[in-house]
Amino acid sequence: MRFWAVGDMAKNTPQETAVINAFEKHTDTLPVNGFILLGDNAYPLGYDANYQDGFFNYYQKSITKHIVLWPCLGNHDYANDYNRRVDHLIPYIDIFSNPQNGEMGGIASNNERYYSYNIGNVHFINLDSYGLENVSGTFYGLADTAFSPQVQWLKYDLSLNTLPWVIVSYHHPPYCMGTHNSDAETDLGALRTNINPILEKYNVDLVLNGHCHTYQRSNMIRNHFGLESTFDSTLNLVQNSSGRYDGSPNSCLYIKNNTARSDSGVIYTVVGSGSAVPQLPMAQWPHNAMQYANYLDNGSLYVSIHGNELNAEWISTDTAQAVKDRFTILKNANKIKKVFCSYPSILTLAAAWHTPPFNWSTGDTTQSIQFLATHDTVVYVSDHWNCITDTFQILQAAPASAEDGIRVQAGIYPNPTRDQISIDLPDAGTYCITIYNEMGMLLYRETQTVKEKKVVLSLQGKMAGGNYFLAVKNDRNAVFTTKITLSE
Repeated sequence: MRFWAVGDMAKNTPQETAVINAFEKHTDTLPVNGFILLGDNAYPLGYDANYQDGFFNYYQKSITKHIVLWPCLGNHDYANDYNRRVDHLIPYIDIFSNPQNGEMGGIASNNERYYSYNIGNVHFINLDSYGLENVSGTFYGLADTAFSPQVQWLKYDLSLNTLPWVIVSYHHPPYCMGTHNSDAETDLGALRTNINPILEKYNVDLVLNGHCHTYQRSNMIRNHFGLESTFDSTLNLVQNSSGRYDGSPNSCLYIKNNTARSDSGVIYTVVGSGSAVPQLPMAQWPHNAMQYANYLDNGSLYVSIHGNELNAEWISTDTAQAVKDRFTILKNANKIKKVFCSYPSILTLAAAWHTPPFNWSTGDTTQSIQFLATHDTVVYVSDHWNCITDTFQILQAAPASAEDGIRVQAGIYPNPTRDQISIDLPDAGTYCITIYNEMGMLLYRETQTVKEKKVVLSLQGKMAGGNYFLAVKNDRNAVFTTKITLSE
């Protein structure tokens, strides 16, 4: 699945066109499953005419015709007006129809300003970091965690999520030293102090923000809720790596375990680089929490998710080097996995990642392999840069129930044999028959549709005398393996 995220994208500038062109060139004909708008979707005041001039006139030609939109609100969508923050009488509400009733998964928020949705194995949450809500005559925003209805819904939604990936979007960034200062601006600091702990508690993977007209991306970090000067890489980094996974020094991907609190951590991105004319950042640039930061180029974030692997690329408008930042998160890898079986057995072993190369201790180079297990042993697979190693510890176990398997132990004859072997089968059907040598090398393979519950193999001239393993697999993938001997 592929998603596109960009904020502050509608300033009606040549940079806006360049961002769209760079994205379309990079993705070419690949389908994209969602377009996440990170706020400030219409400049300067969020009027209907601003949406038409600055947003739809640019995106309707090729983007919004084919890609569903998932917007969140920014301060310009509220016209930077306190009254609009309170009454929410803004064109955004009329223009977009968001799933406030849980129509797309997640918990119903009963509010179009913030909502959640599921696509595939990803749970998305879009929040409103600028609007206010009335609670008994007092108005609370996203950072007011004690009384904000939005925050209460956020906690409830996160607590009930069962999908492995969680991506949260809202406009105002908790970390920024570009066109805004997250130390000096109270609203940004409050989000960092009050919202970040919630996101970490529920193991959110990626946070997407705008507002700051730059691109900034953190490492996978945790337990940092204060000023920039308090950021300590020895305490706040989950892994001391850039996450770029490109072979450069210290660039291993991020590995995350969904079930272990000690493995938690969040990557924070600022993607407010959608259309503003580049300008000089704050004197403290870049923020100490950031792994990569760029204020010279415009660009957008392209996120692809394949099972347990997330890859993100910042597509810049620099035609000489479009992708200037990238990072990868891999879940539930770098583990020792115990595999119990009865010997001999043919096991299917698979690496936890999807992108080659795969360097197996058996010499194989594919993501998954068939391994003939005849005794307790260890098999492992590593990636190209030794960032990941999956280890399979193969151990003897009591024979499993044969109710769904193939019970042919007494039906193989003669054994030993010279050139012909008969196999009595429990049922008619389609069977795959394979023969391996004692080193696990496949020597013979044949698929037969059997009507008489019996198959006869002619092995004359096909292999030398010696000991072999014969495996029979039915169309339910139940496998029986036994040892056979071919006499000279």
